[in-house]
Amino acid sequence: MKRDISEKTRQKDSFSLLSYVIEHREIPLLGVLAVLLAGVSIAVPGYFTGNYMNILKNCSMNLVLASGMLCVLLIGSIDISVAAVLELAAAIAGVLMRDGKIHTMIGMFAVGIGVGALIGFINGSIMSFGRVLPIIVTLGMTYLARALIPMDFILGMNKIARIDLTEYFKEFILHEYLGIPVIVYIAGAVAILMGLFLRYTRVGRSIYATGSNEEAARMRGVKVKWIKVLAHVICGALAGMAGIMRLGYYNAIEKGAANGQEMYVIAACVLGGVSVMGGYGKITGVVIGALMIATIDSAIPQLFMNATMMKEFFKGILILAAILLNVLMQRAANKRNLKGRDI
Repeated sequence: MKRDISEKTRQKDSFSLLSYVIEHREIPLLGVLAVLLAGVSIAVPGYFTGNYMNILKNCSMNLVLASGMLCVLLIGSIDISVAAVLELAAAIAGVLMRDGKIHTMIGMFAVGIGVGALIGFINGSIMSFGRVLPIIVTLGMTYLARALIPMDFILGMNKIARIDLTEYFKEFILHEYLGIPVIVYIAGAVAILMGLFLRYTRVGRSIYATGSNEEAARMRGVKVKWIKVLAHVICGALAGMAGIMRLGYYNAIEKGAANGQEMYVIAACVLGGVSVMGGYGKITGVVIGALMIATIDSAIPQLFMNATMMKEFFKGILILAAILLNVLMQRAANKRNLKGRDI
């Protein structure tokens, strides 16, 4: 009898530990990030202490983009137009500043976010009400947005250069408060607000519900089509915000400036444990994923001669490992749920 009780207790403890890990999938990822940083610091003495601020600055724009991508992945969608939207939003805001129609940071961010939100609304509406696959819609929007950038009769530009921007704007993004650049504060604020929004608001919970089981969400009264539109509006708005951040960081923008960045953003989400099938993902995991990408980009050139090849290699290995971990965690979660129902 005592043996049976002891066995049940051990099973319960094991079950509780497994449940905790499943519900907090970012914990193993945090361990991987720590090992990655430790390994690089050993291979390159003094690397972390001398480069941690560069890592934070480099991951800031990707983190803002990834926060928006999190929303669309949670509903089971995807948006590969975010890099093009970033470029277009930055280009339009830059032209308006060059022509003297915008003078303030608030105006720049308002234009960038507005342009991105409008494109997100178009994307989401076509997907939800036109029932077109997300990959098709956002691929088309990628080409359309990039095509608009060099059109002289619309924007009157080929690119925005440092000379087109005000001195205050050029210095603001990298200006430091308490030793931390503004760009890092912006990314941190976006991540915190996104976490609060998804966890504590009714709309945030509806986003999770839509991705988990669309039919069940609809039966509960969730306006699934509009939730999908809203998720893409948020993604587009944050892409526009990231465009202004990039413009302030590099003091320039042109067609193709962010080519491929959408892949880094999706990779950050996948590394962070976000399910590409929808319904699961946390902003904490996305933060860890973005830091992993930034760490690899910063460390590999110091470790290998063929930096480009090795960066892609390590990113590929990490993404495959993250997907495998996600699959295993999901299977464990399903098994746990079945046990809970005595099936």
